[in-house]
Amino acid sequence: MSNLTIISLPIGNQKDITQRALEALESNKTFYAEDTRVFKELLKTYGISYQDKFIDSFHDQNQEKVNQIIEKIKSGVEVCLVSDAGSPAISDPAYPLMKAVVEENIDVDTIPGVTSVIVALELSCLPPHPFHFWGFTGRTNSERTQFFDSLKSIKGTHIYFESPHRIYESVQNFFDIYPENTLVVTRELTKQYQSVYRLKKADLGKVEEIIMQKGEFVLLFHNEEQKGEGVVSSKKLLELVEDYMNEGGSPKKLAKIFSQITGEDTKAIYDKISRR
Repeated sequence: MSNLTIISLPIGNQKDITQRALEALESNKTFYAEDTRVFKELLKTYGISYQDKFIDSFHDQNQEKVNQIIEKIKSGVEVCLVSDAGSPAISDPAYPLMKAVVEENIDVDTIPGVTSVIVALELSCLPPHPFHFWGFTGRTNSERTQFFDSLKSIKGTHIYFESPHRIYESVQNFFDIYPENTLVVTRELTKQYQSVYRLKKADLGKVEEIIMQKGEFVLLFHNEEQKGEGVVSSKKLLELVEDYMNEGGSPKKLAKIFSQITGEDTKAIYDKISRR
C-alpha cells in the first residue's frame, strides 16, 4: 500500500524550499493542493513540468474527497498534499484527511519546511519554552476577548494568526485584557516587506499608523507564571471545596462557579466533585 506525504512549501520567499521538497515535486505524480492554480505557478517557478501530473484541489473537509484520496492510496498511488504556503497541517485543512488516513492504517510521511509559527517565534525574541499555537482567533470582538481572557492562566508564549481585516480590532481586544503586556505583531514573514512590531497599550492611538493593514499576520505575547496573593495553592483550594461541601453547599452550583473560573466543562467538574 502507498502512503500520504505532506509537503511544506515556502511561506513567502521561494528560495526557502528544501532540496527534498524539490525532489518530491519533481518525482511524484499525484498532488492535492489548496489552490491548483497557485500550485501550478509554483511548479513553473522551479522549472518543474506538471503536464504529466494529476493535480486536484483539496481545500475543505469534504468527506467524499477524503474517501477518494484514500481509495487512490489503497490502489497503490502515492499521494502528496500541499497548501499554498507552509505546512498543510498548520492552518490549512489537512487534519481531517490525515486523521482518516491513519484510521485506515495508511502511513503518513512528511517533508518539512518553513512554518510561519517558528519564524514568528524566532523574530519575536520571546521565551520559546513553552509556546502554544492557537490558529486563528474569533471573528467578533466578544469571541476574541473571550479567547484572550481564557489564556490568562496558561504560562508561556502564545502564538496566533489574525486576518488583515480584523488586525486593528484584535490589537484593541488584546490590550483590553492585557494592559501591561507587550504584543508582538509580525507581518509578511520572509517576504520583501517583512515587519515586526512590538506594541504596548500606549501605542493604541497610533496603531493604524504603525501597522499596514495588508498581508498575513502572526501575533505573539508571553504570559509569566502567576504569582502573588491572587493565586491559591491546590491544597488550599481542596480545603475550601471540602469546607463548602461540609457546610451543605450544592455540588452543582460549585461546579458552575469553577467552570467559569477555569473554562472546564461544568459536568466534568461536577463529576470530580461528586467522587470526593
